[in-house]
Amino acid sequence: MGTDVEMEGTLQKGRRAPEFLAWAPLAAVALFTFNNFWLKGRAPVVLAGKLSDFAACFFLPLFVAALLARVTRWSRARRVALGAVTTALVFTLVKTNAAASAVLDGFCAALGSLVALRSPANRVDPTDLLALPMVLLACWWSNNQGRKR
Repeated sequence: MGTDVEMEGTLQKGRRAPEFLAWAPLAAVALFTFNNFWLKGRAPVVLAGKLSDFAACFFLPLFVAALLARVTRWSRARRVALGAVTTALVFTLVKTNAAASAVLDGFCAALGSLVALRSPANRVDPTDLLALPMVLLACWWSNNQGRKR
């Protein structure tokens, strides 16, 4: 059992990424997971396909920012901005380019095999780019969370 000072330090490390470890991004992850592993195949394609795109475009910039918090001392704004740019570029690439989509599918299949889950294949569909404003919403949300503290 650690001292109070050690425990407080551990709690502070866990709080280095509040942009991801909060209700909204975690709800988006839950929605993405529910949609991909249960709703797809049971709901109209237009709904189930777009739902994952909107959820992913919200939580991915925040997830990338949380990963960056573990390896950098950058400000939250800088981490989220890099997460947003990365998400927008990769999302655009996999939704408009068959080769990039195949790479994503291979990555997801490899990751899924580690946890015994099979993710639905990505579809190249430029209309999915309608979800990109969610990246901006994630940035706004993170900035708004920072003001509350």
